[in-house]
Amino acid sequence: MGLYNNLTADAVRPLLLRGVGVLIALAVVRFLYRGYVARSRVRSMIAQGIPMLPHSLLFGHLPIFGDFRAAYPPDVNIYEFHGWLAANVKKYFPDRENLPPVVYVDLWPMSVSLALVFDAVAASQFTMVQSLPKERVSTEYMTPLTGNMDIVSSEGQLWKTWRSRFSPGFSPRNLTALLPELIEEVQVFVDGLKKLAGKNGEWGSVFQLEEKTTNLTFDIIVRASVDLRLHEQSRPSASPLKTALIDQLRLMGMVNNAARVLPLVRMPWHNAAIRRNNHTMRQVLLTQIEKQLRSDFHTDQKKKTIVDLAIKYVDKDDPGASKEKPDAQFLDRLIANLKAFIFAGHDTTSSTICFMTKLLQDHPECLAKLREEHDSVLGPNPNDATAILQASPHLLYSLPYTLAVIKETLRLYPLAATVRSCETVPGFSLTVPGSSIRYPMEGFGPWLAAPGVQRNPDYWPRPHEFLPDRWLVAEGDPLYASKEAWTPFSLGPRNCIGMELAMIELRLVSVFIARTFDIEEAWEKWDKKQGSKATPSHVVDGKRLYCVGNGTVHPKDGMPMHVRLRAQGAAS
Repeated sequence: MGLYNNLTADAVRPLLLRGVGVLIALAVVRFLYRGYVARSRVRSMIAQGIPMLPHSLLFGHLPIFGDFRAAYPPDVNIYEFHGWLAANVKKYFPDRENLPPVVYVDLWPMSVSLALVFDAVAASQFTMVQSLPKERVSTEYMTPLTGNMDIVSSEGQLWKTWRSRFSPGFSPRNLTALLPELIEEVQVFVDGLKKLAGKNGEWGSVFQLEEKTTNLTFDIIVRASVDLRLHEQSRPSASPLKTALIDQLRLMGMVNNAARVLPLVRMPWHNAAIRRNNHTMRQVLLTQIEKQLRSDFHTDQKKKTIVDLAIKYVDKDDPGASKEKPDAQFLDRLIANLKAFIFAGHDTTSSTICFMTKLLQDHPECLAKLREEHDSVLGPNPNDATAILQASPHLLYSLPYTLAVIKETLRLYPLAATVRSCETVPGFSLTVPGSSIRYPMEGFGPWLAAPGVQRNPDYWPRPHEFLPDRWLVAEGDPLYASKEAWTPFSLGPRNCIGMELAMIELRLVSVFIARTFDIEEAWEKWDKKQGSKATPSHVVDGKRLYCVGNGTVHPKDGMPMHVRLRAQGAAS
């Protein structure tokens, strides 16, 4: 029997090895074939006269990203790629003054290949004229957080159903009802800055502004979503909900960094942390949902949170469900959307406040006009703003220059943009006005290149300058720009549902801090505080403050700042 077993093993082993060899050979052939298809697709477009970055048959456009990485600090965000490419247009497109309307980036096999769309009309063709589904690079980013059950990354009827349920929560009427709570949180933010100011009109110690703005926007979005006041701005340490979410975002960003090209791989302990974070967030959010399910909610109630709006439909997906016994799938989808709202609702707004502060610091004449408008509309005493806005909330919408400052900030610093998939639309291509070229999208994910679109000289006079007045001038003025190229909240039916909430937060912050404080970057103090960890050599276009982050955009080092109190009645 032993001899028979040995003979059998000796006979089978070569067959197994041969089989493994065949599988490896097939995998290699498949890999090489995909590479041939990817590279040939680009070569075919070059032959058609379509403008193309220098292309390598072996590496595609990966060397371009190598140039980008070599030129900028290691923590730079991929959003800086657009400006870098525009600044180097003569190097990569010698016969052009500006970038082509579509720039192809062949990233096989490291990532999904992309078509960076720098033209607003072309961008509307895959977001508005035809709203294409999200590219998997976008949906995979959200998977660890929501399982793709949220309205950010889901598609079809699931997205349509839940988007329609949540939309009333972001209506002007509902947001006006929330205004007293928003003002309350912004006032806490202001009080915190006052504690950081120096005495007798002196500059205070250095601090990271983004830490303060993140706590502010986190408090606001959680309150608007689940009617829970976390007090992130005043508590000594972060709440379990915030701690779990921030760590989850770190883990999500591990594999979604196009600037790095080579993705990191999540290890088993990373996946365990993802499950642990989701459990922590679920416990907090489920407690609030159950509390709302038990409450006596009235449909005529003025203020409606995200949870309030959702639980009205608790028995719609499953007629057997009720407030007393909600369907498990309904709860899973609601919790997934709450996590998506809290993530999206705090992250980008927090960074936008930082960049708005930076721009006003660099343009004191604009800051003076902003202060003058606040004095004119809200009275000369900044301390009266709370009472005035609570009594007359419509005045918040009577600040045209403030709105212009916000829009111009979002034009120069758009913090998110959509990538779509053309796999379901064979032969899909883009066109631009005044050109006969058709830009085929097969094999590429069209990416609304917001940083490029919003600085495209074809749409924006003096595109790189901070000019809030461009939003106030009439057609025919040299500064007038067609607003179709303003895309910070994306375009079409998949645009950001929380846009109006973000705009209100930005208005409130500007109203409550512009006349109360002087705020400046404080890099020398920061470097001294950091000691050997300081990175004074990390600059982009000569500036210490630039966009960092593996996923969404954040200011470098959390934007080190110091503040001082302005004298009461100081001249604007």
